[in-house]
Amino acid sequence: MAESEERNKFEKLAGQLHCPSGEDGLKTADQMAQSNGNMIRQTIQCLNIEPDDLILEIGPGNGSHLPEILSLNGTVRYNGVDISSTMVNEAIKLNKIPIQQGRADFGLSDGDVLNFKDAVFTKVFSVNTLYFWQHPVAYAREIFRVLISGGHLYLTFASRDFMEKLPFTAYNFKLYHVSEVSDILKSAGFELGNLSSFSEKIRSNAGMDVEREFYILEARKPE
Repeated sequence: MAESEERNKFEKLAGQLHCPSGEDGLKTADQMAQSNGNMIRQTIQCLNIEPDDLILEIGPGNGSHLPEILSLNGTVRYNGVDISSTMVNEAIKLNKIPIQQGRADFGLSDGDVLNFKDAVFTKVFSVNTLYFWQHPVAYAREIFRVLISGGHLYLTFASRDFMEKLPFTAYNFKLYHVSEVSDILKSAGFELGNLSSFSEKIRSNAGMDVEREFYILEARKPE
């Protein structure tokens, strides 16, 4: 493959990972659900879901993991927001029953503002969206705003050292060391909690077999 063709291929993939759209976006969403499956499961475990939790997920993709969240407690409720209308529509299609039951909702977001009142959610989580936050501290403050006092954020992301090895992250990805993510959250007012680290072997979205190191950083809104 010519260098320009390869560059165009990876730039296109990066765009779909950022904001999936159309038929290619649906395929990318399925790939992400598989490649990110363990990251999502580990994050859900870290949530320590409790009765009457109201949970917000930023960037749920096609929302295929929602049944796992709702199965952990019969009173938990969930909102998912995504910048991709393709993903919102697919998540709604895949989760019709919990939406009809009033236990779940999916909506479109602009990636800068969360269209919720102050102090709504008990827990917020996000997997592999941090790289695309246009204004990281401001967006972290938005998350802080919609959390109740004592509420928790769980932010899951792959290490910068790993991400730099992937051919598509050169295009519109912002990569972080843990210390940089910690500084963002502290600047937004959060108290830092547990940092969990994991290593896994996966097939990346570029079709490469790789060993990925990722983190789940917990942060708390002070009471």
